[in-house]
Amino acid sequence: MRPNLNALAVLATALVALAAAVALNYGFWWAQGRPQHIPDARDPRIKSASFSPYRPGQSPFGQTFTRTQMEEDMAVAAKYFTRIRTYSNGGQFAAVPELARRHGLKVILGAWIGASLSDNEEEIAGAIKAANDYPDTVERVVVGNEVLLRDEVTPGLLIDYIRRVKAAIKQPVTYADVWEYWLLHPEVAREVDSITIHVLPYWENTPTPLDHTIAHMLEAHDKISQAFPGKPVLIGEIGWPSAGRVREGAVPGRVAQAKFVRQVMNTADERGIDYNIFELFDEPWKAAQEGTVGGHWGLVDKDRHLKFPLTGPVSEKPYWQTAFCASSALAALLTLLALLLRRPAGPMAAARLSLAAQLFATLLAASAEQSLLLAFDPVGVAGGIFLTGGGGLLCLLVFSELADQAAGRCPGPVPLVPVIARLEALRSRRSGFFKSRDGLVSVLDLAFAIAALSQAFGLIVDPRYRDFRVAQFLPVALCLGLRLLATRQPQRPVGSPREEWLFAAAFAIAAVAIPLLETLQNPAALAWGGTLLLLAAPWALSIARQHKAVVLAA
Repeated sequence: MRPNLNALAVLATALVALAAAVALNYGFWWAQGRPQHIPDARDPRIKSASFSPYRPGQSPFGQTFTRTQMEEDMAVAAKYFTRIRTYSNGGQFAAVPELARRHGLKVILGAWIGASLSDNEEEIAGAIKAANDYPDTVERVVVGNEVLLRDEVTPGLLIDYIRRVKAAIKQPVTYADVWEYWLLHPEVAREVDSITIHVLPYWENTPTPLDHTIAHMLEAHDKISQAFPGKPVLIGEIGWPSAGRVREGAVPGRVAQAKFVRQVMNTADERGIDYNIFELFDEPWKAAQEGTVGGHWGLVDKDRHLKFPLTGPVSEKPYWQTAFCASSALAALLTLLALLLRRPAGPMAAARLSLAAQLFATLLAASAEQSLLLAFDPVGVAGGIFLTGGGGLLCLLVFSELADQAAGRCPGPVPLVPVIARLEALRSRRSGFFKSRDGLVSVLDLAFAIAALSQAFGLIVDPRYRDFRVAQFLPVALCLGLRLLATRQPQRPVGSPREEWLFAAAFAIAAVAIPLLETLQNPAALAWGGTLLLLAAPWALSIARQHKAVVLAA
């Protein structure tokens, strides 16, 4: 009778612990996805946004959008905006004025100016034709976009283009660039009818935190207005990304983007400022060049859904309930399998196992979330499969070890397989090495260590467009740490751990260097530094235990 009572106690404890873990899991996802109240926009429509309707798989350098797709996107734009801005008028963009007029939209028409003089001539001719053919739709023409910033033409040549367009059309003619560049080139300001400035607080050399962005916008607008009195000023680009890397105190996010846009709309209405939001649609192709943030500037996502309403609360993660259900179901499955296949020896062991199952499941759900966000090209997809899939396999292997230990089937000390031995096993493809659980764990551990150090190196030497992949590496760091903590015996001596010390030291150095380089006000950099320390800990702890084993053997 006593064994049955013990089995019931183990089952009851496991279920209670699982219920508590699920409740914590609910709190974790709810805290991220709960609707947040922010001030409403007073205008039911956004005045203007940059229009570039590239869909997934399309880009200016490959497959482009069709006229049908552009007309569909024009209909989407007409629901939420009164005006659109384009940057080119060639190719598929030649149909913009016609379709915009059909949908009741005004157009700020762009003529792209670059290093190719022949292309410039085509853009100038196209802009003149479109402005004259659609005078009721084309509100103004922008000759060149940040071409002085890119240093592709001289100010003199740009002025020549501006004068030619002004002489040929009736609409106002302007040029667009980062706001500081107008102060550097007052000769260009004298030639235009109005001044178009770009104010992107996230991207500037000193990123501006969200709470200071409106003050920064007004300061830039006032400086330009005072420098060039009598010239109307259009804020031609102003925006905030809904996802991507954190830059110092500038934190992207869906709620942050909604708050920013609503504040811009209300402030512009109060001050009589003309503005154009950057941008209307997410453009996935930009992510390959600018990281995750490049593909998430749009107010409308790649599936053509508005990311947030202009009034009412906004959720950072509208899908949080799906993530909660999936991670809770995975935790329940792992716990059930452990109870059926490796019944814990006692109630406390069962409780620890249930908590570990939910921890791993929650971390893997967060890893999958980040992998989906970064899957903007084949490399991103492959990286997500490796990091989330490999992390899932590693968590499963470690969980099976924890289940064995909870059932009293302790395998003994965890061996420290030297890095050289792991690399040799990979080179020679020794099947026996990969059939053992310890062998698989050691290979995955090494693969993730190399991947993490590669990410860390990139964040040190070329950080601007690189993401902090905390969610993808955290499951590995924590499950390897739990694995070693659960095995308190000294490790078996297996040779000199010189390479292991190099890994641990590299992790520790990067964990300090990256937050310092990014500044300590960057929360994502601090989280990545903490993740690197967690990844270093199993290497350092395993080496210390091996040293202890050597001392005891002596």
